[in-house]
Amino acid sequence: MIYERVCYMCPKCNQMHFFDKTEEFSIMCTECNVEMVCIESKFVSSEQEEKENAKWERALANPAPLVNCPYCNSANVTKISTASKVVDTAVWGILGTKRFKQWHCNSCSSDF
Repeated sequence: MIYERVCYMCPKCNQMHFFDKTEEFSIMCTECNVEMVCIESKFVSSEQEEKENAKWERALANPAPLVNCPYCNSANVTKISTASKVVDTAVWGILGTKRFKQWHCNSCSSDF
């Protein structure tokens, strides 16, 4: 169902009020009894679809980097945590090499 969502703002108390055009509403502010000004009006299909669209827009705006293993070319990789690097350095000392690596391949068990 497509409905129109409008946003009104009171010029006196600067409160924002959101309404659906399908419902009856008053353009008088409930706090200071002043006529409100329409700020924005947009058509939306439903709240669920609006949330889904916002989620997809955020995902498309910040895509996750695609990392492949340089040895086996697998995309099944995980980021090596800082805690894991600290433990490796504590156990192996200066001989530990995990602190220089950033990714771990779950397919071939290599660190890169």
